[in-house]
Amino acid sequence: MFRDTSATDRPLQTASSVFSRKRLAIGVAAVVLLVGAVYLIGPVLTAERTLPRERVRITEVKRGTLVRDVSSQGRVVAARSPSLYTSAPGIVRFVVEPGDLVSKNELLAEVDSPELESELKREQSTLARVNAERSRQEITNRRTLLEKRRAIDAARIADIAASRELERTERAFKLGALPEIDFKRAQDTVQGTRITLATAEADLALERDALALELRSFDEQLAGQQLLVSELQRQVAALQVRAPFDGVVGNWLVTDRANVAANQALMMVVDLTELEVEAAVAEVYAETLAPGQSAEITVGSERLRGEVRLVSPEVQNAQVLTRIRLTDANVAALRQNQRVQVRVLLEEKPDVMLVERGPAFERDASFAWVIEGDVATRQPIKLGASSVSAFEVLDGLTPGQQVIVAGIDDLRGVDEVLLTH
Repeated sequence: MFRDTSATDRPLQTASSVFSRKRLAIGVAAVVLLVGAVYLIGPVLTAERTLPRERVRITEVKRGTLVRDVSSQGRVVAARSPSLYTSAPGIVRFVVEPGDLVSKNELLAEVDSPELESELKREQSTLARVNAERSRQEITNRRTLLEKRRAIDAARIADIAASRELERTERAFKLGALPEIDFKRAQDTVQGTRITLATAEADLALERDALALELRSFDEQLAGQQLLVSELQRQVAALQVRAPFDGVVGNWLVTDRANVAANQALMMVVDLTELEVEAAVAEVYAETLAPGQSAEITVGSERLRGEVRLVSPEVQNAQVLTRIRLTDANVAALRQNQRVQVRVLLEEKPDVMLVERGPAFERDASFAWVIEGDVATRQPIKLGASSVSAFEVLDGLTPGQQVIVAGIDDLRGVDEVLLTH
């Protein structure tokens, strides 16, 4: 008896069907491998060049404050260090040495100038002579005016006498005691005396004006002579060279006992209580530098604050000279002519997009190498103001992007680079 086993029967697989399924599995695996390979080596196939990542310097685009500044070497100088001059030729004799502490108005040097002193004596003698002549003229004027007044008095007395005589003659004429001719003669006499009196008074006025004019001429001459004497006295006094303020004697500009010319510099006096820094800055910053800008002075490990006080209006040797006033009270560490590092703050721009400076931008600032994954792509950008360490980004980049700033000097004509590890 046979049992029915049809329910458990399986179709028999032929050798050809088994082979087909194996081929299908192999094909699927190959496709998967191919896709993975394309994903992994796709950048290699599309990139034009490859670079080791360690060869390049990468930075991130950020927002921050752009500080535009300029740095330069400077030297410490005294805010006041005038040269002292002689007022006349002569022989100089110093009474202090370089480095001596001196007080205001203290005698520093003397200049022996016989010519100037002789000239002063001559002009003083002339002044005395003119003054004496004026005094004599004034006495003469008084005598002359006195004589003129006497003439007036005499004319006035004569007029009074003539008037009395006229009155007496008039009475006698009216009584018939005198002829008319005598009366007329008395009238003529009065008129004559009055004319004489008027002439004497006018003469006195004219003489007074003439004498006053002479005295004014003497006064003008005296004033001019006094000015000359005063100037010579000032020059003679200036032969004693004195300290203009409390300070330290600087260098002698001539030797002791030397013959010096008029207006020749003799020495310097330095005021060490008020120091400044003198720095030469490249002329490209000439239009940006301005008095009042903040500055930082570095002396060793110490940093001092300052402020630009003066910017020279002229350019010499492609540089502009600036003077920086120290605003810090702690300047004890500074010395005259000491070398320092100077940094002047030109401008601050807050909350701008920044990218670090690097050779890539120094060579061509119109594009940047922007990194996505392992590929760096050349993209156009626009940069603005710059500082010592960063550029302002105006367009083409966004915060957070990574860009290459160095290490791509030989990638001319290339738009994509694969960065390898």
